[in-house]
Amino acid sequence: MPADRITIGRFSSLTYLSQKALRLYDSRGILVPGGKDRFTGYRYYTVGQIEEALKIRMLCTLGFGLADIATILSALSAGDDETVRRLIDQRHQETTREIGRLEKIRSLLVERREFAELFAMNVSEPVIKEVPALRVISGRRTGTYESVCSEVSEALFAILFSPANQKNGVTITGPCMSLCYDEEYRETDADIEMAVPIHGPVTSDDPSFTVRTLPAARVISVVYRGPYEHDGFSVAFERAFRFAADQGLETDGPDRQIYLTNPDETPAEDLLTEIQIPVKG
Repeated sequence: MPADRITIGRFSSLTYLSQKALRLYDSRGILVPGGKDRFTGYRYYTVGQIEEALKIRMLCTLGFGLADIATILSALSAGDDETVRRLIDQRHQETTREIGRLEKIRSLLVERREFAELFAMNVSEPVIKEVPALRVISGRRTGTYESVCSEVSEALFAILFSPANQKNGVTITGPCMSLCYDEEYRETDADIEMAVPIHGPVTSDDPSFTVRTLPAARVISVVYRGPYEHDGFSVAFERAFRFAADQGLETDGPDRQIYLTNPDETPAEDLLTEIQIPVKG
């Protein structure tokens, strides 16, 4: 057989990519066999595709998904360095976040505390309280929790501290908060409203941000101390909903997370978040 007609089995051994992976790359158009026998129709890989396969294997090792791998290979072929750099920077940020997550897991495991105690000590006892109506400026978006909370809150503060609104005497009257409208956990398309309590006439050129009044509510309140992480919040929510069940209370409306401390000035382990669960009655 000519050296430039490489069977899938041989190509697999040369590139250390399984035949299953090669068939997947073929079906996705990422690495399609470059040769074809005109009599049998059998397709073969070519010598020139070995380098392409090695690029794919390296990108897989770096944690890129198939869609990004296809984009990077296309960009490399077209000399589009900007796209390649953008995707590499994006993957670097994802890796940094993952390292941080794993470091937190490692530190918890090193402490060897009982699992049930990992977060319980950082959640206050639930109480019922009356929350007055609150005038806020808010923006509602869908996306990941992290992206919506970060991007929308940043935009809200930019509006409030604009020269026009500072001239109008606009002031912030309370901590930033989020309201979650989903009835289930949604990883990438969560429906979240970010809101900042305000006083004064607010102007904004962006119609997606509105001034409105959050209604007064009777709520179950718990305060969680610790990083902005789902695990810690889950323990706080569990304690609040267990309290509601024990008291025979029925929840009513979106929960509120009120960020009592500034994450730019407070260590992650000391951040305070009040969780409010509106209830009927």
